[in-house]
Amino acid sequence: MGVNVKKVGPNKYFLNVRVRRPGGEDRVRETFEGTKVEAEARYVQLRQQILESRALATRFETFGDVLRFYEEKRGGFSYKDKSAISILEKDLGEIPLTAFPARLEAYLNHLRRFACERTGKPYSNASINRRMTLVRAAFNTAVTMEMLDRNPITPARFPKLKEIPRDASLAPEAINVLLNVMEEHAPHLIPVTRFALQVPCRKSELVKMRKEDLDLINNAIRVRNGTTKNDMGIWKPIPPDMLGYFRNLPAGCPYLFYRVNGGTFHPLGDFKKAWTTCRKRAGIGDYHWHDTRAQAATDLIDNGTPERVVMQIAGWKTDMLGRRYYNRDGKKALGLARFSPGVRTLAADTQGGSTVQEAENTRKAS
Repeated sequence: MGVNVKKVGPNKYFLNVRVRRPGGEDRVRETFEGTKVEAEARYVQLRQQILESRALATRFETFGDVLRFYEEKRGGFSYKDKSAISILEKDLGEIPLTAFPARLEAYLNHLRRFACERTGKPYSNASINRRMTLVRAAFNTAVTMEMLDRNPITPARFPKLKEIPRDASLAPEAINVLLNVMEEHAPHLIPVTRFALQVPCRKSELVKMRKEDLDLINNAIRVRNGTTKNDMGIWKPIPPDMLGYFRNLPAGCPYLFYRVNGGTFHPLGDFKKAWTTCRKRAGIGDYHWHDTRAQAATDLIDNGTPERVVMQIAGWKTDMLGRRYYNRDGKKALGLARFSPGVRTLAADTQGGSTVQEAENTRKAS
């Protein structure tokens, strides 16, 4: 193997890496700064990357082929995932698999440096992570189905960006205003909103709850397998102030949360438009429906519910509670601190014995 490394300046080399293949060759050019030995080592590394990337393109030619295969096999995407997949196909779909890892790195650098054309705001780490999760999942699906030999998007090369948890919560006064607005404009949203603000749930879980899943003996609601994000069936507790609502559901209604249209009961479906209208009329700013999940989890913890129980209710298998969903203002959190009784006995207690200073004076006198 010849090493094509040409010196073009002080400690600067031009690398021209070519690997022959039937019908042509794959080529990478790069200007490298460093010693000649380091430049030659970089040349070998680039050549190895070409050979590894070539092994990927056994049944697919472009990343768009992999993404479409993933869509066909997986299906059932959320609205945000569908939107992200559409963007990925538009931005990266035509890139050959042999060049995809390097082009993906350049794409991610672009997202970090420039604002979104549609919103004019910088891309959040959560938005970038969503796209990367879909890219990894697309390749993993192809590998699992034996359409590719390996996944080139490794965590070592493409680490997950740290996400800053949202700290959005509604004060009791704001909740009352919101419910009053709903009473006038969208009364069918009042029960589901009251429930979501007390029990951490996803919207997809709430809109699919049916009467046969209601257990009024144990005051619980079953969320079936396949409904939750991790496909694990879980149970949700019923808040005491909502027992009356569930006990008085209409006899002919099969849903726990419903709307009535033309005298017929219907599931809530995607109520984003009605929610946004009520939120804005109530004067509530940056508060998403999914924020109710964080608020409910936080309030359960603050009211003394063990963390493991909250994780079980929410359906978290990992420490999502501590990393993303426990949102409490730092000063407010100080008031929730509980200290060992043994420590307090060292403080001044005029009725129970000596103060700390008296104890120190006694020690010195002895």
